Amino acid sequence: MVIPEVGTERLVLRGFRAEDLAAHRAEVDDDAAVTWAHRRLPLADSLRRWADRLDGWERDGFGMWIAELRATGKIIGHAGLQRLDGSDDVELGYYLGRSSWGQGYATEAAHAILRYGFEQCGLQRVVAVVRPENAASRRVLEKAGFRHERDGVFYEQQASLLARER
Repeated sequence: MVIPEVGTERLVLRGFRAEDLAAHRAEVDDDAAVTWAHRRLPLADSLRRWADRLDGWERDGFGMWIAELRATGKIIGHAGLQRLDGSDDVELGYYLGRSSWGQGYATEAAHAILRYGFEQCGLQRVVAVVRPENAASRRVLEKAGFRHERDGVFYEQQASLLARER
């Protein structure tokens, strides 16, 4: 499958390429960014994870994109849609390196990804998982129209599930 490219004013969301791995890892494998990840992955696990993400595109017609700055081509992280572990729900996720925080990139990506999911994939509902202490991510989700649905354990951590209807 050819992974579609989604563009915003400042970002390009595109398919992962093998040559992206080092730049992506350098951007997101930082202690501050890993604080919000479910866990830090060894390189071999990271490669498997990207292979799984590519399989998701084939299986579901959606998945994760590499997020890069339109002006420079710098990779700042990844974002997209995936199946929520152990569920049929489709989850919005984004993971940006610290150098990109506080600049509105996550919000910009979230809006573009939701538009893709609703318009191109025909999704009626998208969820997101956020840890209670991640106020910045919660604000991103609220700006994108998500509302708190319930608290629980997701990815082996206490978190909130937020949802957005079409």
